[in-house]
Amino acid sequence: MIKGTVKTEAQYRAVVMDSSSSLKEFSTNRKKYYSKYILNEKVEDDDSKASVMGRLVETLLMEDHLFDEKFHMSVITSAPTGLMLEFVEALYRHTKAATNEDGVLTRGFEDLCKDAYVDSGFKIKIDAVIGKFVGSDAEIYYKEIREVRSKGLTVVTTQDVDNANKIVAELKSNDFTASIVNLVNSARYSVYNQLQVEGYEVFDHLFKSMMDKMIVDHEAKTVQVYDLKCTWSVENFYDEYYLYRRAYIQGFLYHKAAESWASEMGYGDYTILYPKFIVCDSTNYSAPLVYAMSDINMQDALNGFTYKGREYPGVASLIEDLKWAIENNKWNISRENYINNGVVKLG
Repeated sequence: MIKGTVKTEAQYRAVVMDSSSSLKEFSTNRKKYYSKYILNEKVEDDDSKASVMGRLVETLLMEDHLFDEKFHMSVITSAPTGLMLEFVEALYRHTKAATNEDGVLTRGFEDLCKDAYVDSGFKIKIDAVIGKFVGSDAEIYYKEIREVRSKGLTVVTTQDVDNANKIVAELKSNDFTASIVNLVNSARYSVYNQLQVEGYEVFDHLFKSMMDKMIVDHEAKTVQVYDLKCTWSVENFYDEYYLYRRAYIQGFLYHKAAESWASEMGYGDYTILYPKFIVCDSTNYSAPLVYAMSDINMQDALNGFTYKGREYPGVASLIEDLKWAIENNKWNISRENYINNGVVKLG
């Protein structure tokens, strides 16, 4: 196993190895996993406002010197919203699809606008939409994302940065989070931000992880991993993020990464505490909370569980299914359905 290091995000992503993100992708969208990780096709992930704010807060809080490597500051004060944002994003997608390898656009702008108009959901006439778009901040935003997303940068506005800075200030001053995010290296504590651990094994499959924060307490002999999440609903984190985005997969693998890292670093006698999620409000209204995984959460993450009638697969079965798909190069059918000769019982 490669020892934990702190490198750039680009260097981390360049390492060809599964992670909690790719395993989650496999669990929810095998076609996307196959395109992205097997065929190595460039697949852009959908970016919600909350996820962009989360990455922005994380950068400003833990590695603000890398801002220019991750973000492009827009010349406009605020990004388009509502249906106009839908139109701009759709126009970007259709523009990208119509751009050949030489960077030449193969379709006319009016045709692209027609497709974007259909996708956006606008009810007013297309001429009115184009009239609102041309010469506006929305057009500037479209040109900016078209220019910089290919470079791996995310467009943010001054309004975004101002809001992120307020969230960072709240995290640093809030009674629940200040002692965590303000902690620095000392004789007692070793603090690591964006710690990357590559090549640890879980069920004979190699993984890599980039953990937002790890705190080693040499007096208590503990290792604690924290992950920062930015959501629209802090107090509904369990339903709307932990389960919906399957963050339990991330928590389980981060714990395994911390165990492997601690053993290699000579902390084999330290207790590896279960991961905790620092959850902040992307609008900076609700107070941040710290969600701690428990024995039950870890067992559920390992074996799978059912909540409100919905089944959530465990890491053990997901890795087994992934290894089977890789070994047999079968991506259009699950291992279970293949073993059952394509016969699925109803009910």
